[in-house]
Amino acid sequence: SQYLVFDTFVSWHENRKFLKVEFPLNVRNNFATYSIQYGNLQRPTHNNTSDDMAKFEVCGHHWADLSEYGFGVSLLSSSKYGFACHSNVLRMSLLRSPKKPDDTADMGDHQFTYALFPHKGSHAEANLPRYGYAFNQPLIVYPTNE
Repeated sequence: SQYLVFDTFVSWHENRKFLKVEFPLNVRNNFATYSIQYGNLQRPTHNNTSDDMAKFEVCGHHWADLSEYGFGVSLLSSSKYGFACHSNVLRMSLLRSPKKPDDTADMGDHQFTYALFPHKGSHAEANLPRYGYAFNQPLIVYPTNE
Protein backbone atom coordinates (compact mmCIF):
# COMPACT_ATOMS: atom_id res chain seq x y z
CA SER A 1 0.00 0.00 0.00
CA GLN A 2 1.11 3.56 -0.63
CA TYR A 3 -0.23 4.76 2.70
CA LEU A 4 -0.10 3.84 6.36
CA VAL A 5 -3.60 2.73 7.40
CA PHE A 6 -5.04 3.06 10.90
CA ASP A 7 -8.01 0.73 11.54
CA THR A 8 -9.39 2.06 14.80
CA PHE A 9 -11.87 0.73 17.33
CA VAL A 10 -12.93 2.97 20.23
CA SER A 11 -15.35 2.28 23.06
CA TRP A 12 -16.25 5.90 23.86
CA HIS A 13 -17.81 6.74 27.23
CA GLU A 14 -16.27 10.13 28.02
CA ASN A 15 -17.98 13.22 29.39
CA ARG A 16 -17.43 16.55 27.62
CA LYS A 17 -14.21 15.40 25.94
CA PHE A 18 -12.91 15.73 22.39
CA LEU A 19 -10.75 13.01 20.82
CA LYS A 20 -8.40 14.02 18.03
CA VAL A 21 -5.45 12.39 16.32
CA GLU A 22 -2.47 14.55 15.41
CA PHE A 23 0.64 14.02 13.35
CA PRO A 24 3.65 16.33 13.77
CA LEU A 25 5.28 16.41 10.33
CA ASN A 26 8.62 17.50 8.96
CA VAL A 27 6.79 19.69 6.45
CA ARG A 28 6.42 23.49 6.52
CA ASN A 29 3.95 25.69 4.69
CA ASN A 30 1.87 28.77 5.52
CA PHE A 31 -1.24 27.00 4.19
CA ALA A 32 -2.79 23.54 4.39
CA THR A 33 -5.18 22.22 1.73
CA TYR A 34 -8.46 20.41 2.42
CA SER A 35 -10.83 18.52 0.13
CA ILE A 36 -14.33 19.93 0.00
CA GLN A 37 -17.36 19.34 -2.17
CA TYR A 38 -16.41 20.02 -5.81
CA GLY A 39 -12.78 20.92 -5.10
CA ASN A 40 -10.45 22.00 -2.32
CA LEU A 41 -9.59 25.04 -0.24
CA GLN A 42 -6.61 26.37 1.66
CA ARG A 43 -6.47 27.67 5.21
CA PRO A 44 -3.51 29.23 7.06
CA THR A 45 -1.40 27.08 9.37
CA HIS A 46 -0.78 30.05 11.67
CA ASN A 47 -2.85 32.33 13.91
CA ASN A 48 -1.60 35.79 12.93
CA THR A 49 -5.01 37.46 13.00
CA SER A 50 -8.31 36.99 14.82
CA ASP A 51 -9.73 35.75 11.51
CA ASP A 52 -7.03 33.06 11.40
CA MET A 53 -7.82 32.04 14.99
CA ALA A 54 -11.49 31.60 14.10
CA LYS A 55 -10.55 29.06 11.42
CA PHE A 56 -9.41 26.42 13.91
CA GLU A 57 -11.16 23.52 12.17
CA VAL A 58 -12.12 22.86 8.56
CA CYS A 59 -14.92 20.63 7.34
CA GLY A 60 -13.20 18.42 4.77
CA HIS A 61 -14.47 15.45 2.80
CA HIS A 62 -11.73 12.95 2.05
CA TRP A 63 -8.34 14.42 2.91
CA ALA A 64 -6.23 17.17 4.41
CA ASP A 65 -2.76 17.93 3.06
CA LEU A 66 0.37 19.75 4.15
CA SER A 67 2.90 20.09 1.34
CA GLU A 68 6.00 22.11 0.64
CA TYR A 69 8.06 22.28 -2.52
CA GLY A 70 8.60 18.76 -3.84
CA PHE A 71 6.77 16.68 -1.22
CA GLY A 72 3.98 16.51 1.30
CA VAL A 73 1.85 14.36 3.59
CA SER A 74 -1.90 13.86 3.44
CA LEU A 75 -4.33 12.54 6.00
CA LEU A 76 -7.04 10.44 4.30
CA SER A 77 -10.35 9.75 6.03
CA SER A 78 -13.21 7.41 5.27
CA SER A 79 -15.71 8.85 7.74
CA LYS A 80 -14.32 11.80 9.72
CA TYR A 81 -14.71 15.34 8.47
CA GLY A 82 -13.09 17.76 10.93
CA PHE A 83 -9.49 18.66 10.07
CA ALA A 84 -7.01 21.24 11.29
CA CYS A 85 -3.38 22.15 10.76
CA HIS A 86 -1.36 24.45 12.99
CA SER A 87 2.29 25.00 12.11
CA ASN A 88 3.46 21.53 11.06
CA VAL A 89 0.88 19.46 13.01
CA LEU A 90 -1.94 17.92 10.96
CA ARG A 91 -5.03 16.98 13.03
CA MET A 92 -8.31 15.17 12.57
CA SER A 93 -11.27 15.14 14.96
CA LEU A 94 -12.44 11.63 15.80
CA LEU A 95 -15.06 11.74 18.58
CA ARG A 96 -16.61 14.18 21.01
CA SER A 97 -19.03 14.01 23.90
CA PRO A 98 -21.16 17.14 24.13
CA LYS A 99 -24.22 17.19 26.34
CA LYS A 100 -26.49 19.42 24.25
CA PRO A 101 -28.75 18.73 22.39
CA ASP A 102 -28.14 14.98 22.95
CA ASP A 103 -26.42 13.88 26.13
CA THR A 104 -25.56 10.49 24.60
CA ALA A 105 -23.95 11.87 21.42
CA ASP A 106 -21.09 9.68 20.12
CA MET A 107 -21.34 7.33 23.14
CA GLY A 108 -20.65 3.65 22.54
CA ASP A 109 -18.49 1.64 20.17
CA HIS A 110 -17.01 3.15 17.02
CA GLN A 111 -14.92 1.75 14.21
CA PHE A 112 -13.24 3.98 11.62
CA THR A 113 -10.28 4.05 9.28
CA TYR A 114 -7.84 6.77 8.31
CA ALA A 115 -4.43 6.83 6.69
CA LEU A 116 -1.25 8.86 6.27
CA PHE A 117 -0.17 9.28 2.67
CA PRO A 118 3.32 10.69 1.99
CA HIS A 119 3.65 11.90 -1.59
CA LYS A 120 5.89 13.67 -4.08
CA GLY A 121 4.94 17.13 -5.25
CA SER A 122 1.91 19.20 -4.25
CA HIS A 123 -1.55 17.85 -3.50
CA ALA A 124 -2.46 18.49 -7.15
CA GLU A 125 0.66 16.78 -8.52
CA ALA A 126 0.02 13.80 -6.25
CA ASN A 127 -3.58 13.58 -7.56
CA LEU A 128 -5.05 13.50 -4.06
CA PRO A 129 -8.69 13.55 -5.19
CA ARG A 130 -8.07 10.17 -6.84
CA TYR A 131 -6.51 8.70 -3.71
CA GLY A 132 -9.22 10.19 -1.50
CA TYR A 133 -11.97 8.57 -3.56
CA ALA A 134 -10.07 5.26 -3.78
CA PHE A 135 -9.62 5.22 0.00
CA ASN A 136 -13.32 5.95 0.55
CA GLN A 137 -14.64 3.60 -2.12
CA PRO A 138 -12.15 0.74 -2.55
CA LEU A 139 -12.50 -1.61 -5.49
CA ILE A 140 -14.43 -4.72 -4.50
CA VAL A 141 -13.91 -7.84 -6.60
CA TYR A 142 -16.69 -10.40 -6.83
CA PRO A 143 -15.69 -13.75 -8.35
CA THR A 144 -18.06 -15.28 -10.85
CA ASN A 145 -18.40 -18.71 -12.39
CA GLU A 146 -18.34 -17.37 -15.93
